[in-house]
Amino acid sequence: MCKAMLAKAKSWRFVLVILIAGQGFWPATGHAASDAFMPAFNATYKVRYGVLSGTMTLELRNSGDGYVYETSLSPRGVASWLRRGEIREVTRLLTAGGAVRPLDYTNTDTIARPDRYARYAFDASAGRVSGEYKSQTIDEPMRDGGQNRISAHVAIMQALRSGEELSAFPVFDRGRWKDYRFEILPAEPVETPSGDFDAVEVRYAAADDDRSWSLYLAEDLDYLPVVIVFREGDKTKSRAQLTDYRFTGAGE
Repeated sequence: MCKAMLAKAKSWRFVLVILIAGQGFWPATGHAASDAFMPAFNATYKVRYGVLSGTMTLELRNSGDGYVYETSLSPRGVASWLRRGEIREVTRLLTAGGAVRPLDYTNTDTIARPDRYARYAFDASAGRVSGEYKSQTIDEPMRDGGQNRISAHVAIMQALRSGEELSAFPVFDRGRWKDYRFEILPAEPVETPSGDFDAVEVRYAAADDDRSWSLYLAEDLDYLPVVIVFREGDKTKSRAQLTDYRFTGAGE
């Protein structure tokens, strides 16, 4: 494989990783939709990065004693010639009084060479996050309201539905806690392959980082993200658009 193609492959995997990472930090806007817990769902997105493309799915399902939330991201078309595999993240969740608490988190990345894995356990009684990241042992104190980078999706969608006023979540990502700054913009029409929606835009970035994300969240879809944009500086690097969705269970 030529150096240019290898560079594209590495850049594509980088965008896959940050696109999933970028979904997890949304402050609430205060628009109440329901006090019930959000319904289970399955959503699919098409991802574009330059001439490369991929597919992303988000799924929330009821597990009987809680919920399981799962995301996956994989290259398609030319990108799949350069890198095969997927990035899959799974977390088990408990809910109480409308709040969301993660029990654990696993990440399996078969696009990377060699494959990469991460796993964390969130032990509220012990007040610790423990596990493994890049073959290194993790043991950190919990933070109040702490989420992992995908349990935050569910926690914030639920907060938006119930009208809670939230400024940020501490999110455990890549073996450490991270804090982000946010800007909330008014709802505007957004076009996607699955339809047109009025969506609130949330822009955010970590301090001292020129990378930023915009998420467009549709109230009519219980605040599912319909578009996700990643930027470096002022340049858009990738864009994910909702292509299909269905609600698979009623809210509780």
